[in-house]
Amino acid sequence: MSEYNLKSDYIRLEKDSDGIVEMIFDQPGQKVNVMGDEYLEAVNEVVGVLEADKENITGIYVRSGKDSFFGGGDLTALLEMPMEMKEDELNENYLQILNSKKPLRILETMGVPVVAGINGAALGGGYEICLACHHRIAINKPGVVVGLPEAQLGLMPGAGGVVRMTRKFGLQDAITYVSQGKQFKPEPALEKGFIDALAKDEDDMHAQAKAWIKANPEAKNPWDEPGFKIPGGAPNDKEIDQGLMGLLFFGPVNVLTSTKGVFPAPKAIFACINDVAKVDFDTAEKIESRYFQQLMMSQVAKNMIRTFFFQLNALENGASRPDGIEKTEVKKLGILGAGQMGAGIAYMAAKEGIEVVLKDISLENAEKGKAYSETAGAKDRRVDDDKLKEILSLITPTADAADLKGCDFIIEAVFEDRNVKATVTKEAEAELDDSAIFASNTSALPITELAEASARPANFIGMHFFSPAEKMPLVEIICGKETSDETLAKCFDLGIKLGKKPIVVNDAPGFFTTRVIGATISEGAIMVLEGINPVLIDNAAAFNGSPVGPLTAIDEIGQDTAYKGAQQQKADAEAKGEVFEANAPFTLMTRMVEEFDRKGKVHGGGYYDYPEGGKKTIWPGMKEHFAPDGYSEIPLQDVKDRLVFSQCIEAVKAMEEGVIESVGDGNIGSIMGIGFPPQTGGVYQCINAYGLKAFVERCKELAEKYGERFDPPQLLIDRAEKDEIFV
Repeated sequence: MSEYNLKSDYIRLEKDSDGIVEMIFDQPGQKVNVMGDEYLEAVNEVVGVLEADKENITGIYVRSGKDSFFGGGDLTALLEMPMEMKEDELNENYLQILNSKKPLRILETMGVPVVAGINGAALGGGYEICLACHHRIAINKPGVVVGLPEAQLGLMPGAGGVVRMTRKFGLQDAITYVSQGKQFKPEPALEKGFIDALAKDEDDMHAQAKAWIKANPEAKNPWDEPGFKIPGGAPNDKEIDQGLMGLLFFGPVNVLTSTKGVFPAPKAIFACINDVAKVDFDTAEKIESRYFQQLMMSQVAKNMIRTFFFQLNALENGASRPDGIEKTEVKKLGILGAGQMGAGIAYMAAKEGIEVVLKDISLENAEKGKAYSETAGAKDRRVDDDKLKEILSLITPTADAADLKGCDFIIEAVFEDRNVKATVTKEAEAELDDSAIFASNTSALPITELAEASARPANFIGMHFFSPAEKMPLVEIICGKETSDETLAKCFDLGIKLGKKPIVVNDAPGFFTTRVIGATISEGAIMVLEGINPVLIDNAAAFNGSPVGPLTAIDEIGQDTAYKGAQQQKADAEAKGEVFEANAPFTLMTRMVEEFDRKGKVHGGGYYDYPEGGKKTIWPGMKEHFAPDGYSEIPLQDVKDRLVFSQCIEAVKAMEEGVIESVGDGNIGSIMGIGFPPQTGGVYQCINAYGLKAFVERCKELAEKYGERFDPPQLLIDRAEKDEIFV
């Protein structure tokens, strides 16, 4: 081996006796290679050295000296980038983006074969490096994944990725892969063409790379071959394919319809792919740079990077998990209640190889719960027949509490009724060891009160899953007053094992997620009673970026379910000798259920009618009963703000009261649990982006027009005065 003398030690160059140079990324002091200033300095130097010596080089083998291949761009620098620049600053920034692509283009066209050896994650900028190579080999092992996930952070690829993806896959696939941020493990990546070969291990990868270089001395990327045409055609082809024409004509309309204009990345990606397909490679890279610059300066990108990258990584790495407690593995999980929720949790656990005892009041019910796993597994493309058999073999349905013996963790998922939950708690604990953890799946019942039925309240905790449990990514962990750190740690570990994003909150009525979504549902109810058009209310939520509006949400949950919960709250208050005040949601749902028998979608209709095979339409009775003299009119922006501000204010109150302590948990919980508009970055980041002082002033305006519930909490006022954002 011979080595080149380089100023930077980010990249090592090692040439073998056959003239093959290994270009090894190994950023000093970092666990993962990052595409920042240090990378640019190093890669420019290295490419210059290689180009000067290309007559003595037979090929270049690009690989990593770390456990992963490459981690993408420097997102910290993107967060710090201003959203507004003077013209000369914009031009300078654009040239920096454009110049950052040049080393890969020089490497790609140097005249020698270039192979990428992928030993771990190659995402974002890392996969853009791979795209500039002529051949890609990945080790077929866990942890290896390739793709361009930038769209999931409000961005798009900016190092030639859009240009090369368009030329490699054609417009239709490029739009899909880039706009959806598709990522693939080794075997699917090979099938889709993201990589060209699989290796058994590092030695095999090295051997394959060098063998390919020797066998392909004239290698080029297809787009550098004479007469190259983009697969499937280009927008400016004289005889354009009708399917492609339809994509280019209707695609932008579909993007705007689906995103309501609040996500700039899909629109920019679609436009960029269309534009770069019309021009030569060098011009295409200039176009890509302009679109990338536009997105990297956007508030949406900053929101999504902060939440979905930094805060989500911190969450998954245990930011809210107690320190100093060793990680644990649940060996045998007991689930009480085999309804849809319990059955979904059983499926998740068995899928991860955990033995499950699924108990219900009867064996027939328990077996129905197990059958749910069979149905879910049959629909899961990642589960083959052998895996499904393994899953089902791990689930034991039963009606006998004695079968819970040996369970080290219990999840109770019975009806939202204190008495029922108390009964099953006592019954199960009688069969458990003293160290077993008992978690109650509840969306609102206080954990400290539920723990009163437990002989071991320190081992009692809340674990609020979202329906359907096997699909929804979040679990809200609720600590009661006596819940121990060890119990919290074990619960957190189980959440991670089940593939969930666990947020941690303290006990209080409604916890965090139910309390926050309750605020917007309440606001929707208030507006209905004010005579505002219910279609306008739900559409305003959609234009905010919410997946559904508050009225649709209640129809989906079920008016009857919400009604029963409200009646339970009323009974609890009266049992304590308290005066129950009927608020707007209680009044509205009581009328809908008792007066009009409108119990929700599964019962045939609620706020909406649901004709079989047709689209939902607003129930005519909404106008007849709630706005007989015509709908009230208020500004659309007020409707939109009332729905969002109500949630943000409630989230601040929850933090003020100590219900939630982590800003990241609140942001992630609000988006993944209750559908808060994701482009905002979550309830707290939404306030940051709006500007705390401006948010306080808007709160005051809304309070003056619509009621004191919009008064800004003191914590918000204090932070605004100190210019302290929520981090």
